[in-house]
Amino acid sequence: MSKQGRIWFIFQLVLLMCALSVAINTQAQEQKMFSVAGGPLNLFSEDFPVVLYEISGSELLEVDRLAEQQSKAFFVRLYHSHGLVLIGSETESGSLQLTVVDIDNIEEKASFELNICESCIHAFSHLLEMPDNRLIYAFVIGEVVQGTANLHVEGVVVGDGTQVPLTLDDLKYAVNFGNPGGNVDGGDELRSIYSIGKDAVFGYSQQLPMNWTLPDELMLKREDTIFQVVNNNEVRLITTPTLATSANGDRTTLYAYDKTSEAWSSITVNGNRLRVRGFGEWIATEEAYRETELNNVTFDFAPGTFLAPEERIAYSQMRQTGRLYLYNVSSKAFVEYMTGNPDSEVLLIDGDDIYIRVGDELIKGQIAGDQLVDQEVLVKAPEVLNLHWLAVSPRD
Repeated sequence: MSKQGRIWFIFQLVLLMCALSVAINTQAQEQKMFSVAGGPLNLFSEDFPVVLYEISGSELLEVDRLAEQQSKAFFVRLYHSHGLVLIGSETESGSLQLTVVDIDNIEEKASFELNICESCIHAFSHLLEMPDNRLIYAFVIGEVVQGTANLHVEGVVVGDGTQVPLTLDDLKYAVNFGNPGGNVDGGDELRSIYSIGKDAVFGYSQQLPMNWTLPDELMLKREDTIFQVVNNNEVRLITTPTLATSANGDRTTLYAYDKTSEAWSSITVNGNRLRVRGFGEWIATEEAYRETELNNVTFDFAPGTFLAPEERIAYSQMRQTGRLYLYNVSSKAFVEYMTGNPDSEVLLIDGDDIYIRVGDELIKGQIAGDQLVDQEVLVKAPEVLNLHWLAVSPRD
């Protein structure tokens, strides 16, 4: 082979190796999508499994049962920015258990048992992002001493399950994603009472420092309840049940704090029992109304059987319309979208991509200005009815 031929051969080989490298890296970075199915978690006497699915093509592939029916799961929480699925449940002995799934490494599922006093009750819990960058899941425990309910906090380090003592003051580091849709219990809003210029734990007399101030235009009366619905790296979102802006109380005002610009803004939308979730700088809400007459709704179903949508809606004592509101706290972009199905919810907003469950269909679309465009049905299956959480792996 001539010298010129050898140079040409080497050049072609280098090009081939570069092409292979790009192909391998592209394949390695290809995102997978996972979804989690779960039933009503707090108010039902029956128990429901928690199932992890991978979305492959137009199919749902069951990957793992994160909690069996008999495990008595009492919360399911998916933190998109951290790529974590956390499930709280009971062990056979009745103690609390935290199951941790990293969506980038789902094979390494871990479960940690929390040892607390037998007379204590689980009040509420939150993921904490501590100043030293540790992620700790905090269980707030109530203990009745001489007729008085006192709170203390037990923490579990998410990485290795080490149990650490915490204080109520540490709750100011809570990460809140909001409420799952589909009328499923298990939201993680942080509730407090604004009383005499101080914040207090909801339902208790102990003070709860929140480490932030209220917007000037939000004037609260003594013992008004504040809901910190969303708190992530970009946004803090709060509301209060007293923020009804019409005579019959059918609209709600949400106050959003942009952590980049350090400015508050607000939006007022239809509905007095909104389901609100946060995805980065995006806020997604479902228009819903509280039923004026509460009925004792019961259902005859086999243990572990998921409820039909109309049963979930009836049980939750709310009326949904299928109308969704999207608000970008940074850009102030606002989208109003009617799905046409009351059983609808936003499962994920990832950049400009949005994933919505409408009945038994998982739909992907694009946010463009004040509209949703390029919508396509990814999966249509009966199992989609019970999907209330969605995540992509690896995260950008």
